[in-house]
Amino acid sequence: MSVQVSYKKQFLLGFIIIILLLTVLEVTLRVYDFSFPNCGIFHSEVSQDLDDDLRRNICHDSSKLIWNDVPLRLIPSQHLTTLNINSDGFRGEELDPITDYRIFVIGGSTIFGSGSSSDSKTIPAFIQKKIDADFTEYNIQVINAGIVKSFSYSEIELIQNVILSYSPNLLVIYDGWNDITHNYEDFDSNEEKPTDQIIRQINRSDYQTPKILLQHYFNYKHSTKIMEFDSSNIEEKALIWKERWERACQSAKQDNYKMIVMLQPLLGSGNKSLTIEEEKSFNHYDSGTVNVFYELFANKLNELDKSCDLVVDSRNAIDSYEQTVYFDSGHMGDFGNEIVGNYIYKNIFPIIHEDLESLRK
Repeated sequence: MSVQVSYKKQFLLGFIIIILLLTVLEVTLRVYDFSFPNCGIFHSEVSQDLDDDLRRNICHDSSKLIWNDVPLRLIPSQHLTTLNINSDGFRGEELDPITDYRIFVIGGSTIFGSGSSSDSKTIPAFIQKKIDADFTEYNIQVINAGIVKSFSYSEIELIQNVILSYSPNLLVIYDGWNDITHNYEDFDSNEEKPTDQIIRQINRSDYQTPKILLQHYFNYKHSTKIMEFDSSNIEEKALIWKERWERACQSAKQDNYKMIVMLQPLLGSGNKSLTIEEEKSFNHYDSGTVNVFYELFANKLNELDKSCDLVVDSRNAIDSYEQTVYFDSGHMGDFGNEIVGNYIYKNIFPIIHEDLESLRK
């Protein structure tokens, strides 16, 4: 009997030691992750004017954001320090049920505002500011319909099954990056792989140790080698991208709303003089190769001109700015978002003005 009790005590002691070690590891990693967030913008020059606490909050809020992959949707009513998802599942304030004109800006994480310091520093928010200043007599609402990981397939699905129910007047499509980098095998679906499901569940867990270790593993893996661009099936992807938006623009004309398709700027896609930080990112993400094949999307964009109300090649939108704008191969901080927001507004202003004039008649 004494030997049996001894085994029980040893097992209990071992169990307690394991729990203590896991607790110490969890606390240690949480403290380390808080002090040194493992995200690009925290260490980038684009956030140098923000205080450390705000930069930490941007990083941590990004990691806490929750979405469903099939279909790709942001979970409604998420309220974090630097970002809010309203009850309709869009970033920003609650939607006004009564408007004179409603604009949806659709895209991936760049439109959503990954790296933005607040809801008011995203690309759609800067468009809203310009509109509010110029169209004071109208209630015009700009809605941020950007979703992390979104590309043409999921964007069109979102338009058809969600956005059209809000009776939009204008859709602004801002993409290209997620399409050119998306796996061709998954180009006709948004199906998540088993490994992605596991990682997503880990990210949603309150136990932070696996999540933090995974983040550091992937960042270490990505930071220690060149991220070579996979150009396989690139011509097919460009063609599918064009055909999708061609059909979407034709549907827009039938349903009496307008659609603009814009090819977004990427690091090195224009003639911007790159800073030292941007030069490192340019080499690390193989941006030279990406931009060679990005030309295929630009060529297809020109073919959309007959179907869409407007097509805009925005690859040169950042050319005149010498300071660091990108904190990786496509994401920008607040300043870059403002540049793009103003650029988009300049292009869509004539359409908005014309539509509002027709409403007066």
